[in-house]
Amino acid sequence: MARKKERKIEIKEIEAPTSPISPLISNVFAVYSNPNIVMLDFGFAAPSYLKPYNVEDHQVARICLSWDSAENLAKDLADVISGHKRERRSQRRSKVIK
Repeated sequence: MARKKERKIEIKEIEAPTSPISPLISNVFAVYSNPNIVMLDFGFAAPSYLKPYNVEDHQVARICLSWDSAENLAKDLADVISGHKRERRSQRRSKVIK
């Protein structure tokens, strides 16, 4: 009987960043996908009036997610956004106009 060839699976360990993590500022992003992953590219597009005037746009980070992780992220973002909108609506109503 022929023996099946064993597949070697390599698991790469990724070190967690040390605290505190510096925030990255981004005002633009792009979303790409394929059947296995979703990629989010974050970047900074410099306005034309920003000094020095020759500042170039550049990519800040690329995040690759599984489809399950992307769905969880979408749900979490929707919850945060709806909470923020509710908070802003309640603040507007509580102001007294004289």
